[in-house]
This record gives sequence, structure tokens and C-alpha cells, in this order.
Amino acid sequence: MSTITLAKIYEKQGHLADALDIYETLYSKNPQNAELLEAINRIKKVNTKALKYFVGMKTPEQFAKFERWLAKSWN
Repeated sequence: MSTITLAKIYEKQGHLADALDIYETLYSKNPQNAELLEAINRIKKVNTKALKYFVGMKTPEQFAKFERWLAKSWN
């Protein structure tokens, strides 16, 4: 059974696609739920920012900065 709690666990573990699937499924059944919409937007925003930065990384400093950002994002 897919629940907000399970989606949060997936999100914390870094399984963003799985978390997003659950959030979107639950949101389709309850579009008034602001928590679900916030979670969907949060995951989509993280994915977009991370991908753009990750693709453009060329130096060890950029990799280190990205690693720090990831650690901060998951806490």
C-alpha cells in the first residue's frame, strides 16, 4: 500500500523516482492536499537543479560542492 509515510522514506533514502510516483498517485486522488503538491514540487526542483549542475561539472571543486549540496539536501 502506497502512503505518504512510504514516500517520505523513499525520498530520505534517495529513491526520488519511487517517492515521486507515490506522491503523484496520492495527489491524483486528493488534489486538495497541499503537502503532496509541495513534495512533488520539491522532488522535481531537486532533480532539475541537480541534473543541470551535475552535467556541467568539470573540476574537483565542483564535484566537492555538489557533494556538499547533496548531503545538505538529504538532511
